[in-house]
Amino acid sequence: MKAIRGLAMVHVPTSPAATTVFAGRTLLARSLALAGSVGLRAVLVAHDAAALPDLPPEVIRLAPGERLPPSLPPNSTVLAWRCDEAFVAGLLRELLADQAPRERVLLDDIGRVAIVRTDFARLAGGVPEDPGSLAAALPGHAVDARHRCIAIATDAAEGRPPRVAESALVATLVNPRDGLFDRLLNRPISQAITPRLLRLPVTPNQVTLLSLAVGGLAAAALARPGFAWPVAGALLMQATAVLDCMDGEIARAKVLESAWGERLDVTSDSLIHVLAFLGIAVHEWPRLGARLAWTLGAMFAIGGLLAFAVVTRAERTEDRWKPIGSPAARLLGGMLATLTTRDLSMLVLAAALLGLLRPLLVGAAFGAQGFWVLALLLHGHLMREVGRREAVSAAAGFTTQVGDQSRSVSRQAFSIAASSFEGQSRTPTAGSRKRARAARFSSP
Repeated sequence: MKAIRGLAMVHVPTSPAATTVFAGRTLLARSLALAGSVGLRAVLVAHDAAALPDLPPEVIRLAPGERLPPSLPPNSTVLAWRCDEAFVAGLLRELLADQAPRERVLLDDIGRVAIVRTDFARLAGGVPEDPGSLAAALPGHAVDARHRCIAIATDAAEGRPPRVAESALVATLVNPRDGLFDRLLNRPISQAITPRLLRLPVTPNQVTLLSLAVGGLAAAALARPGFAWPVAGALLMQATAVLDCMDGEIARAKVLESAWGERLDVTSDSLIHVLAFLGIAVHEWPRLGARLAWTLGAMFAIGGLLAFAVVTRAERTEDRWKPIGSPAARLLGGMLATLTTRDLSMLVLAAALLGLLRPLLVGAAFGAQGFWVLALLLHGHLMREVGRREAVSAAAGFTTQVGDQSRSVSRQAFSIAASSFEGQSRTPTAGSRKRARAARFSSP
């Protein structure tokens, strides 16, 4: 179960908006799924909150102007949005990031306030009418003019019909690590197909498994002799690249992202590449000989699996070593981006068309070995640098803490000594008492 990171104040502007279907589920259910995926406690805001469909017991229903329950955490981050806005969980994670501004307003594609980030204290214990009224109380510099939310028309004239909005949302789902052919070919094809699947009971994991099956067929075709079969296999491998785009688009549009799905996706990609080059090794068997062909195929398979392990480890620690910004960090980041692109499928297709599968096999076999070795060395170097910097930072913090404690102890000791000296100076000694009595007797 995710830890609660804040509150999601979901405003339901009209009754039809709660039941309008978008990407296979109602807008209300989608908003609740978005809130849960990033660890937010959901608070539904509607004038007819009692008429909303059955909801989980942990969901709070309130009307505008009502008081928030005192049991809610007072120091929470609040994200308020309209449920008739289309966006993905990644946008909410960006807004919840530690380095994000505390107060921020996002607009949709028609210029309407879509999402507001603020603090619980800004609400003053009350429920705002809508995100727009909440945004009006924030400073103007909090407005983010980039339109990353799509307004969905429900019973109003504003926004786009749900089916059109689905296509508009998918069009925004790009990956910063997309390669050249991803941007020119794979992504446009996937973005034309994915919207047609959003209303069907299709899950991203099913698309990933389909991609793996097509990859197996591609490897079998690449292994066949002649010219046509390898070209057909390369085309099937290119189809796996499109399917690989589609599973991520479906996961984000349907709010079905999961750690298991991500692991399945990257594992499937690695297996497809390994199977493809084993198929190429079989295809080149008559010309290279069995021993050399299998040696090259095994070199790529082993190198590819080791590269998968090293890259997985590097990606898990990327937030620690990437901020170093050194040439080694930039090189490793570039290597990760290169490996995660789908341009390799286009390279296989070009080699099959030009009759260059043999040079491709040789280069890939040695390149895979060099890739994982270099990536392992770079990652090890960067993690040692991270450890050194963390140790220095911890030592500096410890020194500061010790210094503060030492100064505190010194102040306490000085205070005690001063109090003791003052007490002693006020206490009469035996000699002073004798002199005082003598002075009284000798006085007239």
